[in-house]
Amino acid sequence: MEKKFVAPGDLIGTEEEYLAGAGTYSENEKIYAAVGGKLEEKARKLSVVQEKPLHAFGKGDIIIGTVENVVEPIALVRIHFGSGNARFGHNPGYAVLHASMIKKGYVKNVRDEYKIGDIIRAKIVDIREGELRLATDSDELGAIKAYCAKNRSPMKLESGILKSEVDGWKDSRKIAKDYRKADINL
Repeated sequence: MEKKFVAPGDLIGTEEEYLAGAGTYSENEKIYAAVGGKLEEKARKLSVVQEKPLHAFGKGDIIIGTVENVVEPIALVRIHFGSGNARFGHNPGYAVLHASMIKKGYVKNVRDEYKIGDIIRAKIVDIREGELRLATDSDELGAIKAYCAKNRSPMKLESGILKSEVDGWKDSRKIAKDYRKADINL
């Protein structure tokens, strides 16, 4: 059978000829695609395989998001996607990053570590009543792209100091070790 793309709900075969496999469902002796993907047939069993399947957010997942608001002692982060461009079936919109989870040691003000508009990589450390709680307290987590609070231009890293690309304004952030090298398309 030639591999072809099928959409959810497409009729792909009958139970008289095939068994229903992963990514399919049966109804009235007919087999339908339950998900969109490539149709595969092995040993008379039909399956639909997704190239990038959706999955639910879970504890330990790494996400990429934008700091949308800071209300001490938390930052609200809009989630864009998971690390590796994972696609999530449900995006709750905002996640919460508490000051105590930003970095090791004491953080007096969230605004000293992140500014609105910064793109960060964070880890989901807890999910309570649908609310995602984040942490950026390891070297690979933190700002992966920051913007100047004064003129909104991108900040470049020079000798461990963030500087505005426009006027050289200096600022500090909790940055990831691969600052401005991460592959993101927002």
